[in-house]
Amino acid sequence: MIQLIFDSTDEIIPEWENDQERLIFRLAPASVSLGKLLHGRVASHEADAPMPDGEALGMVVTHYEGDIARQVRVILELPDDVWDDVADRADDLLEKDLPDS
Repeated sequence: MIQLIFDSTDEIIPEWENDQERLIFRLAPASVSLGKLLHGRVASHEADAPMPDGEALGMVVTHYEGDIARQVRVILELPDDVWDDVADRADDLLEKDLPDS
């Protein structure tokens, strides 16, 4: 299981549209590690329904000061096969973007 953690940097720009809050922010370089933090949290909440290991999970953590968002953290946990698929798609896109030699 690959865990990606992205933390916001600098100012967070809030927007409201169609009853949705959107937060736009710069990201620090991702932290990449092996981990099942989210899978463990879901499993503890759903003890009667086991969490499949092959399912991708995500979590967004927002720290507010009053009504203003000050920090955002995005955590993604991707099973190996999902990670491989994402990496393959990214490689394909990068290859399309490269000029012919």
